[in-house]
Amino acid sequence: MEPTTTGRFRVLDCRPDGTILLVDLAEATAAATGADPDADLRPIAVTPPAVDADKPTDGPDIDAETADTIRSLEPGYVVEAELAWDDSDAAFLDCTITNHTRIQYADGVTGLFEKAQETWHDAQVAGEAMNSAVTYSTGKEPNGVVYVFAKQDPPRDLFEEFRTGATPIEPLIQRVNATHDSDGDDGADSDGDDPAERAVFVLNPADEPFVVVYIVFRKGGMLAQTVRDTYGLPAV
Repeated sequence: MEPTTTGRFRVLDCRPDGTILLVDLAEATAAATGADPDADLRPIAVTPPAVDADKPTDGPDIDAETADTIRSLEPGYVVEAELAWDDSDAAFLDCTITNHTRIQYADGVTGLFEKAQETWHDAQVAGEAMNSAVTYSTGKEPNGVVYVFAKQDPPRDLFEEFRTGATPIEPLIQRVNATHDSDGDDGADSDGDDPAERAVFVLNPADEPFVVVYIVFRKGGMLAQTVRDTYGLPAV
């Protein structure tokens, strides 16, 4: 009998070969709160179900509804999932989406917004390799947090490291959820006590020496849509 694990996971990325990268949120929370600074934040690569239900597969049997849920996953979603393990290979046994936060990646962007440039300038003045700042709406309400990180010398590629999980992005999201749970540019984007659904943008400027992670408090707000429009990202 294959060993299994059950937990809450963030979808970090959906790779071109169909592999889904998951981050264990229990480990991420422990790291973000300081309960376990050495928590394992390495992503779990999970094999998706076969697209053709009639095609034989070595993976576990799952029902059609679960298979459809898995195929609908997007980077940023939070799921409650049961995983089956065959040595170091993981596959879904069950999957339920509990939060529709989105992570979107944009490489080679130009025309970077002013607050990101100011935040990087402040980092340079302070002699730091990273910095963060809260952004505000025209009504002076907080609507996001921008992080800037110095690009690294080759062979390191910080943008790709965020995408693959080599450099964890989840602690940044956890920090925003802990300190800005009900903030937003147009009101709440979630019901009850559930964390708000964020829009997370990982931007790799073509002509700047830093990478940007911009966490907008409301996925469906005007600010998030403006960022998507500006950098050619699809609507969600």
